Amino acid sequence: MRQLTFKGFLGEYVQSLAGERTQSLTRLAELSTTEPRLVEPLLLWSAVSGNGERLAPLLAAQPRLEKDLAQLKGLQAEGRLEDALASEDGRLRAEYAKAWRSYVTRRDAFRRDADVRLSARDRVLALEKRKHVTRYRMAKDLGLNPGNLHAFLSQGNPTKLSLERVVQLVEYLEAA
Repeated sequence: MRQLTFKGFLGEYVQSLAGERTQSLTRLAELSTTEPRLVEPLLLWSAVSGNGERLAPLLAAQPRLEKDLAQLKGLQAEGRLEDALASEDGRLRAEYAKAWRSYVTRRDAFRRDADVRLSARDRVLALEKRKHVTRYRMAKDLGLNPGNLHAFLSQGNPTKLSLERVVQLVEYLEAA
C-alpha cells in the first residue's frame, strides 16, 4: 500500500472542498471566493505542487492571500513547510495547521485501525480460552475465512480481518 503524501492529500482535499473534480487553478480560485474553507488548502496545495507562481496572479485582488502564498512558497522552497505546519508555527494562520491535522489523521488511519484490531485480538484470545469456542466454530458461525481468522489470531496479522469483522468476533464471543 502506498503512503499518502501531503501533496496527494491536498489535491484530493481541494477537489472535495470545491465540490468539483477539477485541478484548474482558475476555477479553484473562483470557487475560493464562495467556498471559504477552500482557501487555505488551495494555497497549501499550490505551494506544495509548485503551482504557486500560476496561482499568485489569480489572487491579485486579495493581498493577504498573496502574502500567505509567498510565505508558504518560501517555506516549501526551504523544505520547512511540513515542519512548520506540524509544529503549528505561530507565523502561519491556524487554518493551515488544521489542513495539516486533517492530512495526518487520514495518513495515520490505517495504523490506528490496525492498533484497534490488535487490541481487540487480545480480547478475542482471552474470550476464546474462557468460553472454549473453537476457531472452526467461530469461522463457521460468522462466515469468516478460516485461514484469515487463523492468520489474525495466531500470527497477529491485522490486515486479515476488517474492523467490522473483528467487532463481530468480539460480540460473538462475549455472547457465547
